Amino acid sequence: MADTANLAIYQGDDYAAVVAISNGGGTLDLTGYAAQAQIRTDYADQGGTVAAEIQITPDWPALTLALDIPHDVTSTLAGNYVWDLQIVAPDGAITTILAGEVSVTQEVTREPA
Repeated sequence: MADTANLAIYQGDDYAAVVAISNGGGTLDLTGYAAQAQIRTDYADQGGTVAAEIQITPDWPALTLALDIPHDVTSTLAGNYVWDLQIVAPDGAITTILAGEVSVTQEVTREPA
């Protein structure tokens, strides 16, 4: 079961977070794994469309994932969404490690047109 992590994003800002991965104190080797995350308007099996792909930079030796959403992407978001973060083993096995809601606060200041 994935842990719950709700995201709070400010529209038009660059979003960044770091996720630390652990398995309760034991050793963990994620060499060769990939990671993927999306923000959707609703759950995938309920027809939710992808609102944003979250850019992920893994640091497997440190067991961390850097999550980034550039401002040009957050500027297209407004309201409430859902998201999840998955790691994909070299053999294709997928494990969802985080999931939750995304709340986007609309911006006030915008660049002049």
